[in-house]
Amino acid sequence: MFGVKQLNDILVMDVSGELGLSNVRQFDTLLTQVLRERVGRVVVDFSNLSHLDYKLVPHLVDRMIEVQCQGGEIKLAGGNHYISNILKAMGFEEELYPSVEDAVISFTPMSEEEWQ
Repeated sequence: MFGVKQLNDILVMDVSGELGLSNVRQFDTLLTQVLRERVGRVVVDFSNLSHLDYKLVPHLVDRMIEVQCQGGEIKLAGGNHYISNILKAMGFEEELYPSVEDAVISFTPMSEEEWQ
């Protein structure tokens, strides 16, 4: 259901199966543990997520804001079209990165000189 791995100073939380009202507390507990350890950058990997309860989208946004207020950042990655459509339908305005790698790279944007 939930897995965690470290990529340098970024923590990747893998969410697989279904994320709904029945297991959102487990998700929150894991995220709270991560925040207690002062991990500032988190990627939530939805690559293996088959269903997201639409009622949880506002809760996810609230948690993202909470992390930002503490000086951190959460990025979502890897959602399929079904998950992406649920997020969009519920007004999720943040970027859903196509892969964990894309989300990790986005934490360190390139300068203008590096792009050229």
